[in-house]
Amino acid sequence: EKVDLINRKISPIYEEGLKEILEEYVGKNLSATLDLKKAVLSTDITFICVGTPSKKDDSIDLKHIKESAEQIGKILKEKEGYHLIVVKSTVVPGTTEKVKDIIEKFSGKEDFGICMNPEFLREGKAVHDFLNPDRIIIGKYDKKSGDILYDLYKSFSCPILRVDLKTAEMIKYASNAFLATKISFINEIGNILSLIHISEPT
Repeated sequence: EKVDLINRKISPIYEEGLKEILEEYVGKNLSATLDLKKAVLSTDITFICVGTPSKKDDSIDLKHIKESAEQIGKILKEKEGYHLIVVKSTVVPGTTEKVKDIIEKFSGKEDFGICMNPEFLREGKAVHDFLNPDRIIIGKYDKKSGDILYDLYKSFSCPILRVDLKTAEMIKYASNAFLATKISFINEIGNILSLIHISEPT
């Protein structure tokens, strides 16, 4: 249903500016599909942007990441030429290297690229934040992988930081933890203020 809506230029969610993008680009160089094979075989780069929910013990559930890697690996087995896979999901350090191993196992190939490219987006402002980032992080497995992803982002005016895979994964976790700390801090200040009387300035 969501794929059908997107291809009809209708956004299935609310994101500021998304409606205008769909209206302008769907039918030109943007389309949605449930056919992963078609998507991988007709492109040069595949982004893995799936959920990484928490398990009951609060550990990360990577089943969607692993399933995506297996499916992509099987498709790459049939594809000639180089293909870059980019993980954008929030994952613990070491996960992207495991994604590489899974794809290698199911494709029977070693000649493909792998990168980790964390996103820093606010709900409701995701389009703006994507188009106007304060930094872009490229976690690269090797130079060729990093060069291809850099070429995709080189027109952006913000700093583009090239690091290894684990560093990119940790940057995302550190950023999330820092934001959570800021929110917790100001909530505690709010709790304190609700218990005391603050006089008006004279």
